[in-house]
Amino acid sequence: MNSAPEAPVVGDPILWEKLPLQRLPHVVVLCGLALSLLIYSITLQSLEKRQRAYFEFRAREAAALIDNRMRAYRQVLRGASGLFETRQEVSRAEFRTFIQHQNLSEHYPGIQGVGFARIVPTERLAEHTAEVRREGYPLYEVKPAGPRPLYSAIVYIEPFDGRNLRAFGYDMYSEPVRRQAMDQAVDSDRMALSGKVRLQQETGTDEQSGFLIYKAVFRQDQPRSTPAQRREQLLGWVYAPFRMNDFMRGLLGEQAQDLAIDIYDGEAMSPQALMYGKDLDPANPETAPYESVQRLTMMGRTWSLRIRANESLLTRIESGLPAAMGLGTAILSLILGALVWALVTGRERALRLAHHMNEELLRERARLSAILEGTRVGTWEWNVQTGATTFNDEWAHIVGYTLQELAPINIDTWMKLAHPEDLQHSAQKLQAHFSGATAHYEVEARMRHKLGHWVWVLDRGKVTSWTEDGQPLMMYGTHQDITERKQQEEMFRHGAQHDALTGLPNRVLLSDRLERALLAARRDSSELALLFLDLDGFKEVNDAHGHEAGDVVLRTMARRIHACIRASDTLARMGGDEFVVLLPDMKDHRHALTLADKIITEVRRPVTLSQNVSARLSASIGIAFYPEHGTDAQTLTTHADQAMYAAKKGGKNAARIYDARQTPAPTVPGGLP
Repeated sequence: MNSAPEAPVVGDPILWEKLPLQRLPHVVVLCGLALSLLIYSITLQSLEKRQRAYFEFRAREAAALIDNRMRAYRQVLRGASGLFETRQEVSRAEFRTFIQHQNLSEHYPGIQGVGFARIVPTERLAEHTAEVRREGYPLYEVKPAGPRPLYSAIVYIEPFDGRNLRAFGYDMYSEPVRRQAMDQAVDSDRMALSGKVRLQQETGTDEQSGFLIYKAVFRQDQPRSTPAQRREQLLGWVYAPFRMNDFMRGLLGEQAQDLAIDIYDGEAMSPQALMYGKDLDPANPETAPYESVQRLTMMGRTWSLRIRANESLLTRIESGLPAAMGLGTAILSLILGALVWALVTGRERALRLAHHMNEELLRERARLSAILEGTRVGTWEWNVQTGATTFNDEWAHIVGYTLQELAPINIDTWMKLAHPEDLQHSAQKLQAHFSGATAHYEVEARMRHKLGHWVWVLDRGKVTSWTEDGQPLMMYGTHQDITERKQQEEMFRHGAQHDALTGLPNRVLLSDRLERALLAARRDSSELALLFLDLDGFKEVNDAHGHEAGDVVLRTMARRIHACIRASDTLARMGGDEFVVLLPDMKDHRHALTLADKIITEVRRPVTLSQNVSARLSASIGIAFYPEHGTDAQTLTTHADQAMYAAKKGGKNAARIYDARQTPAPTVPGGLP
């Protein structure tokens, strides 16, 4: 009788022998290390994007600061040209007094001075030389010597000391680069920026590249609508020379070491065009993590800015997270590999080590959680198909809640807290990621905090699994609180548009608001007014009591004038003791005169400087109306400024409306007529 075949024994070693169990720990470790490399790569790419974005922001900010500083210097030349346009003849003493009132060294760092170059026909050269020598300069001569079809001569330059003495009498029109800018200023009737030059002020030590800004000055009440007419009526040029290193000094503030900036004259970045910085050796160039080229077009000329990031800039963005995440995952992989090895090599060893390994895993998890908490990162998991969502405690903490307060938690929790405008942006970014257009999802969004204010978060994530029909399934990501960075960016923007002493809008913001008001006035066929105000007696207070007392006066006057205007009006400080009031949507001229009278009354009130010391000032105000006195910002500003100087010339403490016919205009002498 044949015996029945034996049934297989449970745990038959034949099945186990077919599997390479001894290699399983290695597979686990290799997979874990691969995962750690992936996590490291993802976080490193994210860090590089943030560093690149921050660098691009700083590079654009640096270019904007250069442009804003140049705009401020242009105002100085506008004021100087206005001096010549409002007077038949400007004496050397009058020019010196005007420039001294600008306080160039205090308010306009980097400017070498302001001067006036007179046009001198060939037939008047000898007569011109004699006139200047009779003023007390017996050694004066136009230089360089030699016959030329036309001469120019620097007759006024302030401050008239130090390096500037070397420029006295210099014929700038004899030098091709300067002549090109001077011709451009005449032909266009606008300010012109010269190319790179060597200034006459250079002495041979500590030499710097230089450039100049020119504004043509013409005879009064003469036609100048064409280039030919302007050349015929040309008196000369007001101009300002600049030494490039002095111009850039202090521009970027305390964080100037973050960026290496090279500035070239023109679009070609050649050694000959280098004005600031150091030209890179093509054979041995310096390497920088990030580099950007910005183009600035100003007054008909282009500057090329090559901006490179220094290491100090990169350290402002936290850089340890990629290494921490990669190292943590690698350690976790080794721990898991050891666990698998323990299980494979024996149940007894696994039991002996299980408790110890569990503690290690818990500690590792706690360490990774600490890293996330230390970087203020909230995490989220989202089932795209069902809407089921999981957040960690930090996600809720960012918006001031606990997870229990947010329960029940699902995708609607995010949608209820997010700003409606940002939800739409987030949906577009998600759709781009789901369609494969972007490798990751990333958006900056506002979320409503428990206390009612908005919190900015950087929301990042990635789909890690898909359904069989190719739809997104599981998505994981993080929330990082970036409110502080957003506030700093807003502070940067505010500082670039407001006066540091008074907190009022500066020239840049006033220019923007004036352009907007003009657009609205053209659209609605309405009127607006521009009041140009200068404090009478401010210099005397400054000289007698010091700059701190002067600052008290400026802040006090800013508060008083601001209290006189409407919420829709704009009060701006132009620099020194000059203010501008923009009045949009004007109904009649009398409103502007009434306001001017109110301001004059407020200015005349005593200002307390200390316990027993006070000061009394007055104000001269010039008024220009749109469209009666000009249809563009430049014309209105110039006419309001001219009206202000007319009020000063008429005895100060008054307001005057611009009158193009140079006849007595309506004036408010400390009270309405």
